[in-house]
Amino acid sequence: MHLLFVQPQPCIRALKYAEGFRQMDSDIRISFAYVGKTLTELYGHGDECFEAWFRLGDNPAAELRNIVATNDISLIHSHNAPDTLTNLCIDLFRGEIPIVHDIHDLMSARKTAYEDGLNRTGNGANWREEEQQAIERSDAVITVSDTIFDIVRWRGYRLPEIAHVYANYIPKRFIPKTLPQIDRNSTDRPMRIVYEGFISTNNGHYDLRTIFRTLAAEGFEVHIYPSRGNSDYQTLADTVPNIIYHPSLAPEKLFEEITQYDFGWAGFNDTLNKVHLDTVLPNKLFEYIACGLPVISFPHKALKSFLVTYGVGLVIDSISGLAERLRAPEAVVVRENVQGLRWNFTVEANLELIVNIYRQLNGATSSLATDRHYMETQPVISTAARSSRQT
Repeated sequence: MHLLFVQPQPCIRALKYAEGFRQMDSDIRISFAYVGKTLTELYGHGDECFEAWFRLGDNPAAELRNIVATNDISLIHSHNAPDTLTNLCIDLFRGEIPIVHDIHDLMSARKTAYEDGLNRTGNGANWREEEQQAIERSDAVITVSDTIFDIVRWRGYRLPEIAHVYANYIPKRFIPKTLPQIDRNSTDRPMRIVYEGFISTNNGHYDLRTIFRTLAAEGFEVHIYPSRGNSDYQTLADTVPNIIYHPSLAPEKLFEEITQYDFGWAGFNDTLNKVHLDTVLPNKLFEYIACGLPVISFPHKALKSFLVTYGVGLVIDSISGLAERLRAPEAVVVRENVQGLRWNFTVEANLELIVNIYRQLNGATSSLATDRHYMETQPVISTAARSSRQT
C-alpha cells in the first residue's frame, strides 16, 4: 500500500506515523507532498522514513495529479493545519482515491495564526468554511482528542462513518529504559519543573514567559528545552533567577535528560486561544509520561480529562499554592501511576487502529478489528488516588 501524506508543513505527528509503520514491518510505504520544509530541514531528521518527497509549488493541483498518476498512490492521508490541501485533494480525487483527513488543530477554534513558519492570508470565516468542507467530504476523519469531535458535533458538522481519535503517542524507541533514583521528596532543594517544546513571544498559547516568571517567583526551578532556539527566553533566563534555558536537543538525548526533573509542565497561555487549548493533547504530554514525569496543567478540557482519567498529573487553577500540592501524598500516588503506565501510550501499541482504517477504505472485507485509542483501556487507580485528586 503506497500512501501519500499531504501537509503544508510536515510535523512530528506525521513522522511518528511513519516510524510506527516501519516498526510494524507492514507493506505500507509513504511519500510526502508538502509546501514548506522537509522534516530534516526543520528538525534535523525524519526524511529517511519516507520513500519520496514532493514539494508543491505554484500549481499544487497539477503537481498532485502528477504525483498520484506516476506513483501508484493507494490512499491520501492529509494532515491539517490549515485544511486547504485536504479540500484540494478532495476536489481532485474524490471517488477515485480514499482520503483521510487528520485534524491536528481545529482551525476555527483559534484566534491566532497557525505557527508553522509559513506565510498565509485568510481569516477565521474562511477557516471555518474550509474546515467544515474537509470534515464532511473526507472518507475518514482522525483527530488528536475527543474534544475536537465534541466541538465538531456541536457546530453541526456531518462526520463520515469512519471517525476516530488517535492521540500524539510516542514511539517506543524514545522511552528511557530506566529512570534515575532521585530523592524527589527532598526539602533541601527547590522542586524542578521542566518544559520542553515550542515557545513563542506573540501572546498566543505558546507565549509562556509570564507563566515561567510566576513559577520562578513561587520558588520553583524552571528548566526550558526549546524545540527551536528563542533568544527572548534566553534573555528571560539570564535576568530571572530560577529559570534555566537549555539548548535544543535531539529527541533521544532530550528524553534521557529530562528524567532528572520532578514534573513536566503542560499549562498554556489561554489569553487568546482558550477554546483551542481545550482540544489539545500535545506531544509533550506523552513524552513527559514516558520519561516518568507527572504532568502539571491548567484545566484545558482534553488535558484535564486525560490527567484525571489516568491519574498521571495534577490540574491547577492557579500557580499559587502549587508547592504544597507537589509535596503532598497526592503527588506520590500520581508519580506511581505515571511509572506504571509510561509504556502504554506508544505509537506501536495503538497504530493498528490507523492500519485498519486504511484497510477498510481500500476495500478490505473485514471490519475494524482493533480500536485501541487511549480512552478505551482504563488503568487501575487506587481509591486513595481518586480521593486525593483535585480538579
